[in-house]
Amino acid sequence: MDSGPPSLISSAPRPHPARLSVKTYPVHDSVAARFGDMDANGHLNNVALESLHENTRATFNRRVFPAAYHLATRTQRLVTSTIVVHYLREAPWPSVLQTAVGVGHLGRTSFVASSALFLDDSCVSLCDTVLVLLGDDGPTPIPDEVRTNLESMRLTADR
Repeated sequence: MDSGPPSLISSAPRPHPARLSVKTYPVHDSVAARFGDMDANGHLNNVALESLHENTRATFNRRVFPAAYHLATRTQRLVTSTIVVHYLREAPWPSVLQTAVGVGHLGRTSFVASSALFLDDSCVSLCDTVLVLLGDDGPTPIPDEVRTNLESMRLTADR
């Protein structure tokens, strides 16, 4: 049977089962869903969930790279290279979601901020974002002191 031409896209693999546990993540917080996050079915819509991931990782990034957020004096900045989001189950409005984030991978000039949203200990959504540290001339190595901090915040199934 001919399956047609080869696909020009690849899909993201299913997340590791440990990603579904809040214990895997070193940094936790909570956020209340807004009325405007709701879709016509009374659930938080996908765009709203990604916005919650975005805020979670921005708060995390500001903690790790505070100088990158001082716009007038910064010499380095973080830019997003790739975002992969897994929507796992519906979440109603109103609700308070637990946010969790950590480092999924650490490279020379980039790292993966891996976040999760939980409702009643059940994972609603996962997000992996590749962030690249840029200087004036392009990607620049992550400084040793920041690397040490990022290493301490890696995801682990042993927490």
